[in-house]
Amino acid sequence: MKMNSAQEKAVRHFKGPMMLLAGPGSGKTATMTRRVENLLENYQVNPGNILVVTFTKAAAREMKDRFERLCEEAGLKADYRRVTFGTFHGVF
Repeated sequence: MKMNSAQEKAVRHFKGPMMLLAGPGSGKTATMTRRVENLLENYQVNPGNILVVTFTKAAAREMKDRFERLCEEAGLKADYRRVTFGTFHGVF
C-alpha cells in the first residue's frame, strides 16, 4: 500500500504515545501495523513495551493478524509476537 504523507509521518513517529484517528477505509490498520514494525526494526523497542488498542475485538484481532503477516514477510528478527493488542475494555 502506498502511504500518504500523514500516514508516513505516523509510521515514523517515535517519541511518546500516538493516537491515530481517521475514517473507515483510510488505512488506519496498515499505518499502525507498519508503525509498530518500524519501532521494532529501526528503534529496537522492546516488543513487550508496545500496546496497540482499538475499539472492537474483531479489529484488534485483524490488526494483530496483519501485523504478524507483515513481520513474517519482512523477516523481522525481533520477537514481534510479544506486542500486545486489545480493546479499551481488555487486552489479549
